[in-house]
Amino acid sequence: MAPEVHPDFTRVRSPFEGALVRLRAVEEDDLPAINEGIWDPEVSRNLAANWPQPLAGTRHWWTRSREQGAQAFVIEPHGEALVGVCSLEDLHGDTRSASLGIWIARPHWDRGYGTDAVRILCRFGFHEMNLQRIGLGVYEDNPRAIRTYRKVGFVEEGRRRRAHFDDGRYVDLISMGLLAEEFTD
Repeated sequence: MAPEVHPDFTRVRSPFEGALVRLRAVEEDDLPAINEGIWDPEVSRNLAANWPQPLAGTRHWWTRSREQGAQAFVIEPHGEALVGVCSLEDLHGDTRSASLGIWIARPHWDRGYGTDAVRILCRFGFHEMNLQRIGLGVYEDNPRAIRTYRKVGFVEEGRRRRAHFDDGRYVDLISMGLLAEEFTD
């Protein structure tokens, strides 16, 4: 019998500290700021979900993700307010795998916050949740995110050609993954 995944985020202490940011569980009071950050078209165009949405849609996403055993984390640079959100969702106990999602508000791009947050989230997934694989999808026209994932150790596993239509053109969706034994903290 395979080891179990531990999808109960409520038993795990939060926040998690990194070199540049800390991750803490999203609280209801965070939802207006989250919703505001997602309204930036340069942020929302890179998200797989149908964003932006009214605040009620953000509240629904938060409630649904909690009900499904996932929990999103607010990304906060040390001493600052939230600059984004990251999550491990689509938890599969039989394969001990999850999907990673992240966004950072545009004024905070290129500061290393995304890389630090992804590294913290992978550490949490592999060491606290006992995952053996974390996967994600990223659009080919998002080189900043692709660089971030590669820095942490993710590798390209496949490509869905012309899977997304944005700004009058089709783009590929790249599947990337990281295995527990490949993760170097």
